[in-house]
Amino acid sequence: MATISIEQLEKLGLQTNESRVYLALLELGKGSVSQISKLAQLNRTTSYDILEGISLYGLASRSVSNKKQLYIAEPPNRLRAYVESKKRKLEESAKKLDELLPDLQSLYKTEVKPAIKFFEGRTGIKNIYDHSLDAKSTIYSILDLSEYLPEFDSFGKEHIRDRVKRNVKEKVLARYSQKKAYQSNTEYHWLDYDFKLTQAAEVMIYDDKVIGVLVKPGENVAFEIQSQSFANSLKPLFEIAWKQSKPVESKNKKPA
Repeated sequence: MATISIEQLEKLGLQTNESRVYLALLELGKGSVSQISKLAQLNRTTSYDILEGISLYGLASRSVSNKKQLYIAEPPNRLRAYVESKKRKLEESAKKLDELLPDLQSLYKTEVKPAIKFFEGRTGIKNIYDHSLDAKSTIYSILDLSEYLPEFDSFGKEHIRDRVKRNVKEKVLARYSQKKAYQSNTEYHWLDYDFKLTQAAEVMIYDDKVIGVLVKPGENVAFEIQSQSFANSLKPLFEIAWKQSKPVESKNKKPA
């Protein structure tokens, strides 16, 4: 019995012992529980339970000969029906999960203490941007374009495309104006103010999270603070600044 064959069957969804019993049955063509369990190198009780299970899958059938129950291997092409059935069940489970998630979320208890996470390097910074794709509310972003690295331009466009697909909206307060901005679920305002201090590259506020991205030389870190109280404290400040800032003219096309 080739080990690789067991591994291949496992990739189709069969458990290890199911694969062993099924391959033993294929090799015998038909046999008693004792014969099959001996070839599969499993005990009789385990083999019997598995044979009953794969019979339900349509991979084996039962017959009686001389008052003795035998199991007969069904043609291997029955595996296709098994895989398709398993796929349908997974799709049904995914739909049920979508229905259950709101109730499960309401039961989920988080700590009152703010949760703080740190991410280092370019990969860590990109990961924290990916986290924002799960935002349920509009993302409030304060962006210092002078600090935005060119190497993030390509990633930024991919990120925007993913955000648009998920219908996550964003409002951006940009420190330096660009004459026009792309309107892809995003509104841009620019801050016409002579700042004496240099910002971080970006601060994002959404749901119960506040995210900071720092890309100056020697920094290259990002942090995420999960605290509904802290996020709620910053959102009104953003809204005040938003009302006082100037909108950026938008282009009627998506970013390349």
